[in-house]
Amino acid sequence: MWRVRIHGRGGQGIKTAGQILGTAGFYSGYQAQDFPLYGAERRGAPVIAFTRISEEDILERGPISSPDIILIGDETLLNDPQSAPLCGADPSTVIFINSARIPDQLSEKFSVKTADLTELCLKRLNNRSIYGSALSAVGACLLGTIDLQVFLLAMEDELTQHGISHQMLKGNIDLVSEIFSIIEPAVISQRTEEAITAKSLVSPSLLPVIDGAPIILNPGNMVLHKTGNWRVERPEIDLERCNDCLICYARCPDGVIGLTPEGRPEINYEYCKGCMICAQECAGHFIQTVRETGTFP
Repeated sequence: MWRVRIHGRGGQGIKTAGQILGTAGFYSGYQAQDFPLYGAERRGAPVIAFTRISEEDILERGPISSPDIILIGDETLLNDPQSAPLCGADPSTVIFINSARIPDQLSEKFSVKTADLTELCLKRLNNRSIYGSALSAVGACLLGTIDLQVFLLAMEDELTQHGISHQMLKGNIDLVSEIFSIIEPAVISQRTEEAITAKSLVSPSLLPVIDGAPIILNPGNMVLHKTGNWRVERPEIDLERCNDCLICYARCPDGVIGLTPEGRPEINYEYCKGCMICAQECAGHFIQTVRETGTFP
């Protein structure tokens, strides 16, 4: 059995990536299982998807804690302890990172492969943040058991259900074909039974409501939840050209643009999620869009 775990952010097509890879495995004659894991988070929050592909019946259920392949669609997640995309990885795990560089510290411990999917998606789809078909294609290439034509059929079936246009479908076909030409199959070691055996069941004890329910007793604690790590693009104000019209201050949906003592706009990057509404609303185009990159050494 091959176990694939996919990490990304809401709105990047992570759920779709798992579905396409699972369908492609099924069309290739294997048993397949795929499902996402996310809560009520908004666009930009960490999202995980899981895909299992096997020649035998799949009796496992639940999240994949010991993956054979980890696909990371956003390199900034490497700095996010809450997402923890490398959790459960060992030296036999193949790790793919959507990045133009290979983090040296990771390559010393794991088999790490990279490709700049962001630029490929921009070139083929005119969109730098939708990775559904790209990540699933990388997963299929690393497995080395899924033919390109079978994958294209699975992708078309899944994307058609989302109402994709003919032009966008053509772009996805070109994107996937290019990925299949540059990503080589990986050497995936068979895991021992001990490595994947689930832990014994735990019988929860009955607790008082105050201890057992998710009750928030301290009002106003959202200030502790710094959503700046959801950001994949950051707005930067050109203060030399800015005329202080403060439209960005008024339009920011999360109120993260404040004013300096001099009355100039200032962005609080600890909470800015990178929705880029300020850049869209800036009449003078004084706010630039800058791609965030990971700071993992």
